Amino acid sequence: MKKKKVLGIVIASVIGISSIIPAFADTVGSQPQTTNTTVQTETKKLTQEEKFEKLTKRAAKLEIDVTGLTNEQAADKIRTAEASKLGVDITGLSKKDAKVKIKAAIEAKKQEVTEKLEDRAAKLNVDITGLTGEEARDKIRKAEAAKLGVDITGLSKEEAKEKIKAAVDAKKQEVTEKIKEKATKLGIDISGLTNKEAREKIKETRQSTKATTNSVLK
Repeated sequence: MKKKKVLGIVIASVIGISSIIPAFADTVGSQPQTTNTTVQTETKKLTQEEKFEKLTKRAAKLEIDVTGLTNEQAADKIRTAEASKLGVDITGLSKKDAKVKIKAAIEAKKQEVTEKLEDRAAKLNVDITGLTGEEARDKIRKAEAAKLGVDITGLSKEEAKEKIKAAVDAKKQEVTEKIKEKATKLGIDISGLTNKEAREKIKETRQSTKATTNSVLK
């Protein structure tokens, strides 16, 4: 009888534990699911925020406002602005085709910029081999400043550009004045001509004058 009672207690205990396990299992099982869902939602939210942050930066460079827009709307607006800036017509194109066309235009623009940088570097006898576009610009900027006798130490890129531009403009004005002086001595009119055109006219006049003089002497 005592054995039966003990056995009954053990069985009751097992049954009790068995009844608790499923409930506990449900709780444990549901917690990870809830947690995973929460984490996934938060991750998705962060990803969307990060995407919008990137879109906002791109929009700022294009000087357009994407405030209050969804990521999709912002991307569409940016795509349209990029196409317009690049002179690319994406009317009627799918998003995929528009992206491809814009990407091709950007690559072409990059190549054009690279060639211009190489040309500027060559004129300044500066080697920009293996440098990124930004590094090449910095090196060229410093070389231009040195050639113009301009000190850009400690200046920001924008400040350095402004100072170099001012020096270039001053140099151009100086050259223009010298060309005008030469033209006046030769008695020729260079009004409305660029410095290059004025030089050509001065050169032609000198050659013509020289030819006439030689003819008279003969």
